[in-house]
Amino acid sequence: MSISRDQRSSTRRRAPALGAGASRAIAAALAVLLATVVAPSAPASATVADDTVADGAAAAMVDDERSPLVRIAIRSDEANLNPFLQPNDVTVTHDLLMLVYDTLFWTQSQVAPDEWLATGATPSADFRTWTVSLRPGVLWHDGEPFTADDVAFTYRYFRDVGGSGRYGHHLYQHPRLDTATVIDDLTIELAFTNPITTFPQLPGGDVPILPEHIWSAIPDPRAETTSLPVGTGPYRLVDHQPGTSYRLEANPAYFNGAPLVDALELSVLADDQAAFSALEVGAVDMVARSTPLDWIERLDLLDDVEMLVGSRQQSVHLQFNLGNELLRNGDVRRGLGLAIDVDTVLDVVEQGAGRLGTDTWTHPNSIWTRDPLGSHLSDVAAADQLLRAAGFADGTDGTLLGPDGLPATFTLGYDAARPRHRTAAQSVADQLAAIGIGVTLAPLDAASLPPTTGGVGTVPPTDLVIGELDTHHHDDPDHLYFLFHSTSAATDLFGGYANPELDAAIAQLMFEPQESEVRTQALTAAQDILAADLPLLTLYYPAWRMAYRPAVYDGWQAEEANGFLTKRSLLPTFADQGQGERAIPPPSVPAFEGFDEDGDGDGGGFPLPAALALGVAAIAAIGAFGPGLRRRMTNGDGPDWEPDPDDGLGYEFGPEHEDEHEWMDAR
Repeated sequence: MSISRDQRSSTRRRAPALGAGASRAIAAALAVLLATVVAPSAPASATVADDTVADGAAAAMVDDERSPLVRIAIRSDEANLNPFLQPNDVTVTHDLLMLVYDTLFWTQSQVAPDEWLATGATPSADFRTWTVSLRPGVLWHDGEPFTADDVAFTYRYFRDVGGSGRYGHHLYQHPRLDTATVIDDLTIELAFTNPITTFPQLPGGDVPILPEHIWSAIPDPRAETTSLPVGTGPYRLVDHQPGTSYRLEANPAYFNGAPLVDALELSVLADDQAAFSALEVGAVDMVARSTPLDWIERLDLLDDVEMLVGSRQQSVHLQFNLGNELLRNGDVRRGLGLAIDVDTVLDVVEQGAGRLGTDTWTHPNSIWTRDPLGSHLSDVAAADQLLRAAGFADGTDGTLLGPDGLPATFTLGYDAARPRHRTAAQSVADQLAAIGIGVTLAPLDAASLPPTTGGVGTVPPTDLVIGELDTHHHDDPDHLYFLFHSTSAATDLFGGYANPELDAAIAQLMFEPQESEVRTQALTAAQDILAADLPLLTLYYPAWRMAYRPAVYDGWQAEEANGFLTKRSLLPTFADQGQGERAIPPPSVPAFEGFDEDGDGDGGGFPLPAALALGVAAIAAIGAFGPGLRRRMTNGDGPDWEPDPDDGLGYEFGPEHEDEHEWMDAR
């Protein structure tokens, strides 16, 4: 595995002598950091795409950027990409659906989403009605024209007959669609029951638009499990072998340009070992999931495999099953949470590559988080005090007895197909064992896990469970309602969690304008309440480490919150944006000058055109291996960032970087 192609010759690394174990750890962390920060420049020469690109947009591409076929390993089979079916894996479902279908805007993770099928949207004064203008000249895969009738039909259909699932709740629950009125072929008026200030993000940037001429003849969308979908997207699904594979072929008439890859062959490999073994032996060219730690060093031995790092805004958490009477006691949950050091979990599971977990659940990069730097207090003494106040007492041999006088033990479930969940579970178990709490690990399959843990079941069958939430949960404030409001069926996933104060905060924020101070205050209050109640504890936010073969296709781009398998990565219109440039764009980006033990400033350097927050987190993880390892970041000849023991990240910003600091504070 090698560094991205344009920086191989100029990258230098310098570090102080350390022990063998620390050296190996730093080398692995550096591999992740290097993959994050080094990006190829745009092609030196380019040809203009053909006239299928809407509005004559030029495509920055060259012939050798095209690929006839890319083979990709995915985690799960998602039937025939029917958007009304309950997904086996939410991330896989959305990735594949958005290659076949389009939304009005792209994407929900942006404050101001890009126009896609829509060319604009204007709200009424009360934000209950949105008038949407649509892109002309768009065709469905079968050649039929896309019009406002399709948008009106889609929104009504999801509301009236779509039922529960990944997308429909944004039209029948919140926001609830009242009417969809077609003004003309390219204009539609959408009216909602309550104010919806974030329409371009949700539902506008999330709900796939369907062809009325096909779906209007389908009375029960959930029964449609075999026919191949027709969308407006950059790819057509031409073959599906259930449980085994998909084949998608490029749509040459796509309005944003013919895709750079002619065909995608997707193999369903649920087990991580199987997926990365397939990459290792050349059976696939890319694995559409984050690379587990134990595979990084193994893939590093391959000259033809590289790794890129981005953010999917995912979180790995410890979920408390409030169906357990003991765990309904908030002091017990808080006590267990205080006993867990999330820094240790991140180091053990990902060797520091990611962001530390927080008590607020939302991703630090989310546009609505109140905690951009992350915070979780670990205090074993305070944990012991809370647990004893809840009725725990000393047993024999360092164990704790529960309020019933029996040894305090819990079962901890995890997805057996995800090694990092197993490792996270073991780290949690070890830390709880240190305070006298017994934990029995229970490997589970997807059918036994609720959606909040990456499965398709209901209430977790164990007392504790390692879960994972994706970008849709972190980017959408409405998920505070969908997951935690007492009237939402989803609270059953937590064993019936309810808090009237949280209900009130959620009700207030859902109908306020996006820029409203009242909304901001309500969002902060809701996150504060969750942090205090702790129905779940976020352990960490993983970096998305994608391993692939650049000789087959090297156009993958890190799109913040969406990873790499997105339409942007495959379209000529966006080919000149560079790998990773869209990950977490601060106002300006400093350059990393290397590791400098004695502070004389002579370390080697390489550019940092990727996420500032992700890079700082990775550097901080490396620095944790030795107190004598100093870290410097400069912006060319500007002042340095120097270690600051009072700063949560170990840095203070020099005057040259006040804009970055202000930007992160604003996040």
